[in-house]
Amino acid sequence: MARSKRDTMGMGTGLSLENSVKRRDFVRGLAPLAFLLLALACTQAQAQPQGGSDSSLPLLDLLYVVVVEPLFPLLAGAVLFMWTRSHLIAAGLSALGFGAWGAVYFSRLSVDGPLSGALYGLGFDGITGGLLALAGSFYVHLIGTEARRLGKERTTIVHAGGIAFAATAFVLLLVTHGSDKVGIGLYLVMLAWSFGAAYATGSFGGLVATMAFALVAMVHGIWGAAILSGARDAGQAYLAIFAVPPLLLAVVATAALGRWLGGARSANSAADK
Repeated sequence: MARSKRDTMGMGTGLSLENSVKRRDFVRGLAPLAFLLLALACTQAQAQPQGGSDSSLPLLDLLYVVVVEPLFPLLAGAVLFMWTRSHLIAAGLSALGFGAWGAVYFSRLSVDGPLSGALYGLGFDGITGGLLALAGSFYVHLIGTEARRLGKERTTIVHAGGIAFAATAFVLLLVTHGSDKVGIGLYLVMLAWSFGAAYATGSFGGLVATMAFALVAMVHGIWGAAILSGARDAGQAYLAIFAVPPLLLAVVATAALGRWLGGARSANSAADK
């Protein structure tokens, strides 16, 4: 009787710990997304004038605007976090660095004088650069957490696969001029990958984070295609960034289902042994 009671208490404690890990995994997966979306939503203010020119941007300039400029703070935050092991230091140094660059850049362009432009650049680029760097640092932390929990091989599959899908989706939407059919097809593939990867690897937070990154890459592909075409209202294409959270809900649900079924399969296999 006492042994049975101890076993029951042990099972309850194990389930409690497992649920705690799942909740922590979920929060860690969404934290990079929150900072990423917040920072990229801020850049929508710059998307309007960039899309409003009569002629299209050269390809290299376009790639800098829609790829390099958003990715650089992310990478800076990731590298600084690996160096300092502090999210705040990584975000703070990035905010100072990108804010200083923005101050110098906009001080030369402002029609209201160098001081006004410098203050704008310091605030705008500093805030967005800091938020993007924070997303990058949280993402690196998430990778380390999943590597310890799932193993390096499974973690590599999830994150490398997700980043490769994001890059492919961006290129396809850019070269097809933001085709709706291509976008729908990519989203269906994303849902299938979310279910299969979660089922096979047990990942959730990392999977959601990489799929969120893929959705943002798809938005940038659509935006880049609009700019490349020289459309006057190209900046309006960036408003698709606000569709990312609702689209991500289906990804979260699909990944959760895949992880639950994969966990049930593993539990049944362990019970049979």
